Amino acid sequence: MVRADLGLLVLSVLAACGDANPKVRSGQVTFEGTSANSVDSFKNIRFGQDTSGNNRFAPPKLYTYSAGTVVNATQSGAACPQQEDPIPTFPIFDNVTNVSEDCLTLRIDRPANATSADKLPVMVWIYGGGDTVGQIYDTAYEPTVLVLGAAEAGTPVIYVAMNYRLGLLGFAASPALSAEDSLNAGLLDQRLALEWVQEHITAFGGDPENVTIFGESDGATGVGLQITAYGGEKKAPFKRAIMQSGCAVADAGTASNTSMDHTAAFIETINCTASTSAEELACLRALPLDTLLPAMIEYEFSIQTSGGLDVFIPTSPSSFIPDSPSKLLSSGRFTRNIDIIVGWDENDGSLFSDTSATTVKEVAEFIAAQYPNLSEKNLKKAMALYPISQFSAYTSENISAEFFQASQIVRDSQFTCPVLYSAKMNSKWSTGSTANYLYALNQTVFTPFLEEYGELFYGVCHFSDIPYVFNQVTTVYADLSSESDIELASEMSGSWTSFATYGNPSKANGSISGWSSAPKSSIGVYDVQVIGGPDSGMKTIRHSSSSWEDLARRCAFWTSEEVFEQLGV
Repeated sequence: MVRADLGLLVLSVLAACGDANPKVRSGQVTFEGTSANSVDSFKNIRFGQDTSGNNRFAPPKLYTYSAGTVVNATQSGAACPQQEDPIPTFPIFDNVTNVSEDCLTLRIDRPANATSADKLPVMVWIYGGGDTVGQIYDTAYEPTVLVLGAAEAGTPVIYVAMNYRLGLLGFAASPALSAEDSLNAGLLDQRLALEWVQEHITAFGGDPENVTIFGESDGATGVGLQITAYGGEKKAPFKRAIMQSGCAVADAGTASNTSMDHTAAFIETINCTASTSAEELACLRALPLDTLLPAMIEYEFSIQTSGGLDVFIPTSPSSFIPDSPSKLLSSGRFTRNIDIIVGWDENDGSLFSDTSATTVKEVAEFIAAQYPNLSEKNLKKAMALYPISQFSAYTSENISAEFFQASQIVRDSQFTCPVLYSAKMNSKWSTGSTANYLYALNQTVFTPFLEEYGELFYGVCHFSDIPYVFNQVTTVYADLSSESDIELASEMSGSWTSFATYGNPSKANGSISGWSSAPKSSIGVYDVQVIGGPDSGMKTIRHSSSSWEDLARRCAFWTSEEVFEQLGV
């Protein structure tokens, strides 16, 4: 992705114009940050202990600063171990040059001069990246304009983001790990950070009783799994949630042996095979990181050649995910009465689909490979729901109708239908006053980039929401943005902060207007806000097969109990 020289220049100038370093005292510890452009930033705040050695794969342990410590929170910290080039095929992230197992840190950004008396709404970000890549210091997630814009609109917020463990280190699964209750370490890292926020955010000017967690892709899946955490038996450390292109039932394989099988295969490649699982775990913990990490990356790319993503993923059952996510939602075993925004990008499936497919048979084979446990009967049903005749108008010189067919199937099965199901269950099991807002993003700042490379067929692709939500179209993406993008970014980021403040994404000045909740989603009727593009505004999905994009029939299939079980969610 072409970075915006102008945007980076603006950020560097703003940084140079900072005020005196702000200081925050929490208990007997003082945090010293930086201030620029009316935004205070505190980085590299430790919430968890070093995860190397015996702490590797184990649940995180709270880090406590010694009384009287003055914490230098002026510089970015290390990312959790991962590959240097996050996604070689789609360069949207910074290269990761500083990694460490001592990576459980968070950052806090706030309006300058906020005080503990302000009790501002708190927005906690969980990054995506296929449970394989991601860090809170990436330029794509720079929150300065989001925080500044919210303050100028009269809805000031505190922004928080946490690092969490990734890949094998965050999502390994084995009998020994299960026995010591150490599955889903990455999700437990997220939870510990959220608990840290409850304890300390007041000192930074935030309200621990008004926390909104939000995330994109596997970050949104993390948000969804925080909602279903412990089957809803523990009080959630947040009040609201936003899930962008993901949710608790978005990751096929969570309720299967996916991570268990990959962990076992990796143990063989690293020569840690032993007579017991406990011995194998001890071997993995003893390996130096500079031996383990290259082997982990090599294994991930051998399984997923286009980027090594989603090889090691969350696992159920565990104490954190006590049943398959779909069963937790369908039976009401989740934290209820959480106001939510959930949605997808219009072409969320395009980056994950086969561009070389030219026959329906090839599409069917592609879908079968994505979901190897989907029965032949259900594979035929899935293909019948997406007749190739509906996609013939989208063909071009360098892409086939079959690509668009596959893209729509992937979008609905992995993003759209799981999202609608989450809203449906949240509406069913929560009180009538609980809000369920739905959206579909139909605009992307990446159009000039895709056009330059002859790849306009990717459309409003996955990740298209990030530049708008973080309001970065005048900074990082300035060389790609149109006036329409600038307006949309202001409105979309404004709606996110409006929701965090009021529980309503249309209440604040400058937010997207006319956004209605979907109180009837429990009976399969959904009001969806289409954001951007030529058809923006409210759409309704009804039971009839003639509903918008035929989503009623298609999602009834993808979210059926039988298909959920075969997908492993």
